[in-house]
Amino acid sequence: MDSTLYVIVLNWNGKKVLGPCLASLAKVTDPPIETIVVDNASLDGSADIVWQEAPGAELIVNVRNLLFAEGNNVGLRRAMERGGRLFLLLNNDTDVDPSFAARMVAALRSDPKAGIVGPKIVYDDDPKRIWYGGGGFYPFLWVPRHDHIRKIDGSFPERGGETRWVSGCAMLVTREVIDAIGLLDPSYTIYCEDVDFCLRARRAGWKCLYEPSALVRHKVSSSSGGGMTPFKLENRIASTCRLIARFKPLWWRILMAPVQGAAFVFLLLALLVSARIDLLRAALRGASRIARRR
Repeated sequence: MDSTLYVIVLNWNGKKVLGPCLASLAKVTDPPIETIVVDNASLDGSADIVWQEAPGAELIVNVRNLLFAEGNNVGLRRAMERGGRLFLLLNNDTDVDPSFAARMVAALRSDPKAGIVGPKIVYDDDPKRIWYGGGGFYPFLWVPRHDHIRKIDGSFPERGGETRWVSGCAMLVTREVIDAIGLLDPSYTIYCEDVDFCLRARRAGWKCLYEPSALVRHKVSSSSGGGMTPFKLENRIASTCRLIARFKPLWWRILMAPVQGAAFVFLLLALLVSARIDLLRAALRGASRIARRR
């Protein structure tokens, strides 16, 4: 197998973060990497930074913002055209440890059924605190969650191995997985595309692994705004509902509907009491998008 790792960095108005990301990738020597930057029609001139920080990288500029799934798909298709067998999706607002790729590839090769690997991801402004330490779901609600989020790294026993899903912030994928299940699903406007991809891979018999010795630092939500915004809340609700409808059987959805409905009402009341009317309206928009699809 060709050991070259094709790194797809999706960029949208990332002038402040793209340069450091590419500079950190330049320090990775094992395995050999080829970087493809996909620019989603940025308006801040951030695509020009590619020539400064990664003159050997390939730059693809989309004529419009294709969002997360299709933007990454553009890079994946190009990497496959170039004969790639190993692909890494990487957010533009990350900095990587020089050994992170080698550790992820080693985890991949340790199990013939492994098809997707994710690293430990910490907060860039608080690198001792974990942002992603494996992927799971909240019981009953079946809302995706990051394992160990906000815990102090090293304060608890931690082991690598199989996980439910890997964050698209930094996701290593093999060509065999893509050949088996296809690319990311752009019907998710934003959020849950990575979870959907991993669940489809697991259905096809592939394992998703978490490798805690591989380290990535993440400037959380630099493109969509820090904290919870109306944009984020609306799309999280809509995408999570789409995910549940796709992967949970009808009997489960009927059985859990009262629990999920109560949780949604509690959310609306909490937003009302806190006078976050902008978020309340966003939550209602997210729910109405699902109702319209039905």
